[in-house]
Amino acid sequence: MINYQLSNNDQIKNNLNNLKIENLKLKISDSKYILNLVDTPGHVDFSYEVERTLACVEGVILLVDATQGIQAQTIAHTLKAIEQNLTIIPAVNKIDVAHANTQQVKKDIAELLGIEESQIYEISAKTGEGVEKLLKAVIEKIEGPKNVVNENVSSSELASTSSAQTSTLDRNFVDSYSTALIFDSYFDSYRGVIAFVRIFSGEFKKGQKLKLIVTNTEFETEEVGVFTPGLSKTESLKDGEIGYIVTKLKDIHLVRIGDTITQKDLNLTALPGYRPSKSMVFASIFPTDADDFIKLKESLEKLALNDAALSVNGLYSKALGSGFRVGFLGLLHADVVRERLEREYDLSVILTPPTVDYHQINNHFEEPIADVTIVTPQTYLGAVMRLCEQSRGVFKTMDNKSHVYLHYEIPLSEIVATFFNQLKTITSGFASFDWSFKQYQTCDAGQLLILINGEPVEEFSEYVVIEKSMQRAQLLTSRLKEFIPRQQYEVRIQAYFKGKIIASSRISPFRKDVTGKLYGGDRSRKDKLLEKQKKGKKSMKNIGRVEIPKSVFLKLFKS
Repeated sequence: MINYQLSNNDQIKNNLNNLKIENLKLKISDSKYILNLVDTPGHVDFSYEVERTLACVEGVILLVDATQGIQAQTIAHTLKAIEQNLTIIPAVNKIDVAHANTQQVKKDIAELLGIEESQIYEISAKTGEGVEKLLKAVIEKIEGPKNVVNENVSSSELASTSSAQTSTLDRNFVDSYSTALIFDSYFDSYRGVIAFVRIFSGEFKKGQKLKLIVTNTEFETEEVGVFTPGLSKTESLKDGEIGYIVTKLKDIHLVRIGDTITQKDLNLTALPGYRPSKSMVFASIFPTDADDFIKLKESLEKLALNDAALSVNGLYSKALGSGFRVGFLGLLHADVVRERLEREYDLSVILTPPTVDYHQINNHFEEPIADVTIVTPQTYLGAVMRLCEQSRGVFKTMDNKSHVYLHYEIPLSEIVATFFNQLKTITSGFASFDWSFKQYQTCDAGQLLILINGEPVEEFSEYVVIEKSMQRAQLLTSRLKEFIPRQQYEVRIQAYFKGKIIASSRISPFRKDVTGKLYGGDRSRKDKLLEKQKKGKKSMKNIGRVEIPKSVFLKLFKS
C-alpha cells in the first residue's frame, strides 16, 4: 500500500467538496500496488484541508504547470510537506503545450528544492507522456504506510500500564484498537455525513460502535469503502488504507476535518495537528427581493450541510431588511458561496464587502495579521514592495532567484480590500500570493460611521485603522454623493470617526418651480411663494427620512 498526495496548483475547484480521491491498482514487475491519490485544492482559502491531507500520506507529487511556473501557493504547500518530512517527487505538467516553458520551470523547481534538474520528471496528463515513469518513481521512492502508535492510550485494558510501557506496545495490542484521521467529509441526504479517512491503526467494519474524539460524538458505522474514484463498498478498512466511513450523523459540524475516529469504549487522545476551522472573512447577505428571505435561509442551511467552515447568523437591517451575517475562510470561499446561491438556488442576493473581525479588548483594538508570500518577476519588484508598504506590510525576507520570493506580514483587512486586484494590475497578472493567519495584533482603530442627515447608517459603516480613516471616509462620502438620488431637501453625508466629522459631502435638493403659474403681479407675490417653499424644505429636512434605494447599496458594494 503506497499513499501519496497529488498537489494540483493550477486548478481551483468551483465547489466546496475539494478533495478528490482515486484508488488505482498498478501492476509493475509482476507485483501489485495500490496507490491512493488525493487531489487537493491549491488555493489559500483551503490550506487547512491541504495540511490535514498531508498528514494522511507518505509522500507528495509536486506538480507544476509548465505554462504557469511556480506560484506562491506552490511554495506554501511545499514548505508544509517539508515540515512533515514527506518524500517530494517534483514533476512538470503540460509539456505538450506549444508555449510551455519546461526548462525554465525545471530550473525554478531545482532552486526551490535544492536538487538537480535531472531529478524532475516531465509529464503530460493530456497525452500520458511520462506518467508511467512518474508512477514507477512513486513506488520506488515513497515508502509504504507505517502504523502510528498512540502513546497516550488510557483504556480500562491499560489501567495499570505505565507511560513507559505504553510506548513499547506490542503489535497485537496496536491491532486491537482503531484510529482514523478525517481529512474531508460531505453530507448525504440519505446516509448522513460521509467521512474521508486515513486508517492509522486497527481495522474499521460495518456495525462498529465508534466515536469522534474532539467532538465526543458516538455513532455506528453503516458502511466503509474505498474510492475507485466513486464510493466502492468493502468489507473493512485496514491499517494504512485511505477510504470512507458512513456515519449516519445529520450534522456535518460534528465531523470536523482533523478529528480522530476510534472505538467507543476507548479513551484515546486525538492524532496530532487538529485545529477547528475558523472564519477569517465576514460579509452580510441579503435577498434583493424581501420575499426570498425564507428561500435564502433554506439555501444557506443546505450549503452549511456540506461546508462545516461556513458560519451563518441572522441579522436585520433597517435599509436592507432581514439577512444573514456569514463567515468564510477567505475571499474565494465567499465568492463560491455567492455564485452557488445564484446559480444553484436561483437567488438574487446583495453581498456586502467582506471585512475582518476586529477584537475590542478594554480600550484598544486588535486586528488579524497574515503571513504573506509573494512570487513576482524581477521587473515588478519595486512596484510590489511599494504596494506592500502602502498596505501597512512589514518586510520579513526576500529570496532573489529567477523569480523573487517575498515574505511580508500584512494586516488581513488590507488583503480582503483591494490588495489582490492591485497586485494583479501592477504586475500584469504575473505575480501570485499566498497568505496564512498568524496572530492578532494591537492597532489604533475605531468605527467609521456614515451619517445621512445626522442619522447613522450601519450598512455603510465599518472599522478602520486611524491611518486609513481619512482616505476611506473621503471615498465613501464621495461615492454616496454620486449614488444617492436627489431629494426634495438637502442631504448631508458625513463620516464620523473618533468623536469628530472627518469628511462630508452635500446633495443639493430639487427645486420645484412654484412661480411658474404666476401671470403678472408684483415681485412680492413671487417672494412669498419662494419663502414658503424654503420653509417647507426646512421642515421636510427636519422630519423627513432619506430613502436610499437598494440600487445604491449594490453600486457601492460593487465599486
